[in-house]
Amino acid sequence: MTRFLALALPLLLLLIAGFHAGWDLLGLANPQDLSGRQLLALWCLESLGLTTLFLLLRRAGGRRLSDGLAAGWIAWVFRGPVVVLTMASATPLAHPGWWQGPWWTLAAGWFGLYTFAGLVLALLGRRAEL
Repeated sequence: MTRFLALALPLLLLLIAGFHAGWDLLGLANPQDLSGRQLLALWCLESLGLTTLFLLLRRAGGRRLSDGLAAGWIAWVFRGPVVVLTMASATPLAHPGWWQGPWWTLAAGWFGLYTFAGLVLALLGRRAEL
């Protein structure tokens, strides 16, 4: 378990940071206005949450690959569409055409990120023989 955590947490942190760096390099809108410390704390929290969710699903006795995908997709529901709908209802995004803004593009990107992160966790789980 220690070996898995020692690999999973930093690897997910790098994966999430790389995703956001790629997002910025592509020039896609990123409406987050956070300081470097806040962003790092958010990424650490995401890494910890994804790893914990994977371990909880793994404990239930499923298969590694499906556990990884399930963990990624469950996390995405709360990171993607829930964030978008919350922001849309709490900000001026709540007008006709709000679904075409940068939030939905980010939600779609997060789906790919969390799917890949779930697969990485499944492969690490196999490697660490969880």
